[in-house]
Amino acid sequence: MADKEKEYPDIIPELDVDTDDMIVVKEHPLEAGEKVFSFIVLVFGVIALKLSVDLWFSISLRRGPRIASAAAVPVFVSALWVIMSLWTVIENFKLTTPLSKIQGMGEKIVKALAYALPLNVIIMLALIIAYCAALVEGVSFYIATPAFLYIAMCYLTRKDYLKNILWTGIVMAFIVLVFRVLFSVVFP
Repeated sequence: MADKEKEYPDIIPELDVDTDDMIVVKEHPLEAGEKVFSFIVLVFGVIALKLSVDLWFSISLRRGPRIASAAAVPVFVSALWVIMSLWTVIENFKLTTPLSKIQGMGEKIVKALAYALPLNVIIMLALIIAYCAALVEGVSFYIATPAFLYIAMCYLTRKDYLKNILWTGIVMAFIVLVFRVLFSVVFP
């Protein structure tokens, strides 16, 4: 090592760093809510598997299900989804989370939701719901979308309010050019 340091002094730095400072030890291998999330993924996988198997049987009514059927890929992918998520649920069940020591289920739920849904996420979800409601109520896409984009950008950046108007205009121009002009999509 000393020979290489002499040969390449500016490339290989001195090794006086204590390796104990570089090791990060986590008390819990999982974050709050990861066990529940993996279970939810499993539930959606089972639903997808059931729908794909139903599709597979409905396509092949006369000859029975075949591996060359158009629905074989969704069945294969959703079956893999279920197997992998079931494996994840089983493995996660063995691990601890920051909520493992809390006894009350109500307190666990509150803390997991507080971790999974911080204030910024809740406010953005509310903005998205308001945007969708505006579109459903008949507000023009050309009014609702720039308003949503501008409010979201101003909230998330909390600065550059005039620059956000420019970015909103650029994004709207891109959306209209690509989707309305190029692909002839009719906006609500």
